[in-house]
Amino acid sequence: MRKGSRIRAKVIIATVGFMGILTFAISGIGFSLYRDSVMRSYSTYADTVLKYAYSASVKYSFGDMIKAREMPEEYEEFRKELNTFKECSSVEYMYAVYFDDINDIHSLHYAINAKTQKELSEGGEFTYLGKPCEKDAFEDETLEVLREAVRSGKRDVGTLEGESDAYGHMLNGYHVIFDSDNNPVGLICVEIDINRINIELRQYIFWIILTATVVTVIVVLLYLFEVNRDLIKPVVKITENSDSFVKKMEANVDPQNLVFEDVEVKTDGDIRLLAENVKRMANGVSTYMTNLKEATSERERISTELSLANQIQAAMLPHSFPPFPGRTEFDIYAIMDPAKEVGGDFYDFFLIDDDHLGLVMADVSGKGIPAALFMMISKTILQSCAMLGRSPAEILTKTNEALSTNNQVNMFVTAWLGILEISTGKLTAANAGHEYPALLQNGGRFELLKEKHGLAVGCMEGTGYTEYEMQLNPGDKLFLYTDGVPEATDKSEKMFGTERMLNALNKNTSADPRMMLMNVRTAVNAFVKDAEQFDDLTMMCLDYKGK
Repeated sequence: MRKGSRIRAKVIIATVGFMGILTFAISGIGFSLYRDSVMRSYSTYADTVLKYAYSASVKYSFGDMIKAREMPEEYEEFRKELNTFKECSSVEYMYAVYFDDINDIHSLHYAINAKTQKELSEGGEFTYLGKPCEKDAFEDETLEVLREAVRSGKRDVGTLEGESDAYGHMLNGYHVIFDSDNNPVGLICVEIDINRINIELRQYIFWIILTATVVTVIVVLLYLFEVNRDLIKPVVKITENSDSFVKKMEANVDPQNLVFEDVEVKTDGDIRLLAENVKRMANGVSTYMTNLKEATSERERISTELSLANQIQAAMLPHSFPPFPGRTEFDIYAIMDPAKEVGGDFYDFFLIDDDHLGLVMADVSGKGIPAALFMMISKTILQSCAMLGRSPAEILTKTNEALSTNNQVNMFVTAWLGILEISTGKLTAANAGHEYPALLQNGGRFELLKEKHGLAVGCMEGTGYTEYEMQLNPGDKLFLYTDGVPEATDKSEKMFGTERMLNALNKNTSADPRMMLMNVRTAVNAFVKDAEQFDDLTMMCLDYKGK
């Protein structure tokens, strides 16, 4: 499967997953809000009905009838009024009950039961005071609530949900009935059928899922059309063309045939800028190699051309110090000494926005022109991703995706990347197989910050990276470097090492960043003496001053 196809599949899966989670969340929240709203309206309706029924029971002294277990003439008058009210309401049941023995929840008896004309015509019968309630009419939990309401003499309307095989899902509303001595003797109850709520909720969930499915399909289709055209295809094409360009260089093709094919980018922005920059760099290298071929007979001209390449490479790196004269919150200095005329090391620092400073220290595998080209491509991709506001781990992941696509030359780059929040001193960083940074904090001494490494960028497709945070306070210093510093060797092939590097840094911890690098460079030179430089030597020091 091609890299572009894998990226498309990953984004589609992520989109579907996100929409599924979003659908679940919307459905859950909507379900809860809708059900709560409907239940509140039903409870309000039950409250209104019960208050009327209770006022009628007071008018007919129904509490005294229950207490005396008698049905005087007013009993039927009360029944007629309840029947009339039920006829005009939307309740399923309206009745009054009492506990024959308050200590026995199963001693519940009917006191009265309202019926509509339709119910009577369909064979319904009146229920009179003293008839025991059906055994399966109420759940024990409901009976406990009703008994407690009578015992406590509850004055306001109460509601609860109940469900039984005989009556289904019902909203039960109840109000305690008092006799003329103000003693609780029974309850007037109404029941509202709420089974239809579940039907409406199922319809609601169905439409939510259907809508989310349609939206997900539209989003995926838009991605396949827009993102694939404007992002995936250009990045994959840039990587393929750069890989082809490097292979042609390694095959020593005629410089006139060393052409970097144009990449069509249909939208303006960072991707177009990336394509144009890589094109310009490749054209620059092609031009340089053409000039170099023409000058092979003249060592001085070769030296001049290589020097020019060194200048071009140096020009790609920040070289004006101080780089941000108006910023007093930090001071920074960096140097790169290539082992050959051009090298694969690079450093970079840039303002992502007014409050965020990007820091990069990297080392490309190999040396010479191929490493320099790979270095330029890597630097451009890293900075472009950083300027999009990505986190360090995301920047390294995106860069790895771009560089590892069709990376048949097996080149890679180790990189340490950090983003400093200038106002607070919070530094978020990620490490792709690079050297441990050295950190000085709280006026102490430089020490190695041994955080977790990831694989080098470009080594393996699908690699992810983790990031970590550190807090810089005013006066803290951060030292970044490539392996050319600790691995500098003398004639006996003994390495300089990190311990000597730390000693050089701690020689004068109050020095400014430039002097810090000079101290390390002096120590390296004194160690290797006249031995040939083995590797590129690149260093950068940040002095955080705060506000």
